[in-house]
Amino acid sequence: MNKQSVNFLRGVPAREALEKIVPAVSKGYETAVLKYGTEVLQYGHFTGFKPLREIIGSLHGVDAERVVAGNGGLEVISLFFKSLPKQSLILVEEASYDRVLLDALRYGHRLAGVPLTCDGVDLDRFKEIVTRMNPAVFYGIPFHQNPFGITYSRDNRKAVEEICRENGVVCLWDVCYQSLRYDGKANDGIEISDWGPVLASSFTKTISPGTKCGYIIVPAAYVNHFTQVIANTRINPNLPTQGLIADFIQSGRYDEYLHYLTGLYRPRMEALNHALKTHFPETSPQTVTGGFFAVLTFPRVGKENETAFVASAREKGVSIAPAWDAVAPDFRADFKNKGLFIRLTFPALDPEALELGISKLKETADSFG
Repeated sequence: MNKQSVNFLRGVPAREALEKIVPAVSKGYETAVLKYGTEVLQYGHFTGFKPLREIIGSLHGVDAERVVAGNGGLEVISLFFKSLPKQSLILVEEASYDRVLLDALRYGHRLAGVPLTCDGVDLDRFKEIVTRMNPAVFYGIPFHQNPFGITYSRDNRKAVEEICRENGVVCLWDVCYQSLRYDGKANDGIEISDWGPVLASSFTKTISPGTKCGYIIVPAAYVNHFTQVIANTRINPNLPTQGLIADFIQSGRYDEYLHYLTGLYRPRMEALNHALKTHFPETSPQTVTGGFFAVLTFPRVGKENETAFVASAREKGVSIAPAWDAVAPDFRADFKNKGLFIRLTFPALDPEALELGISKLKETADSFG
């Protein structure tokens, strides 16, 4: 295996997964255009393709009017942040999806972090922070969290929702990894009532990044305001893609493809877990059961030798980068005091590459001892 071949930087689907779905996507676009005709070629509604919104609404047990389908999960979350009053306080996990955090800051919002446990958020700290700081929104990733890989327990998740409801805080769950569990089990669903929680998801990891489609479910009372914000941002999303996905789900092929993905990614997840426990038994996180990410901390790597460490790993053929943008601003100093913090992505790497990459990181860490 040549150098630079183990890349832990990009959370992308496996090449094999994209090759597998090429025929279905190719045929699906043709079917969508022939089936829906000018509906997917003309300007459409700001909130997305109605047949897809109806399917999503049915899957989640809500009226389709509450569903906004857009160009990826990040876009709909970004639009939601744009719809909030300026300088809103958004509570996030101590480390989370970096682009969501950066987007919230670009819209002029404030961020505060809450610590995580192996079961979800630290509920005592969460309740104390909510009571003291009165945030507008809590944004969390409850299934195979990015970047830690943890999955909230049902009790923890329900407690978070109840604390939010009692304190008038919007609970925004990003469930883009909910279907991507590889240990033979299935994640439970999230119940949505009139107040919420707000639910955002994406087909980026379950179909393909290039097709760009995601959705968000908001309370009925928020639809008009949200739609006006969307209308001032873009006219309509990619309707042929949304027609393709609507037909893909209705045909049953989407569930078949998810089954294929879980089988493809399971040995990669197992290789990652084995390598982390073998080479980093003291610092590796709990066992990953799905999703796309895990984390590592290198206690002996500080600010003064961080750049040298990354360069040394690259010399050994492993691409990594500090994950400071993923850390909530008020947690960043504490994280840096504990050492270099990196995010590892695994589905695009075969088991041999994962074992090699982790072992090379161990060699690099030992050389900085």
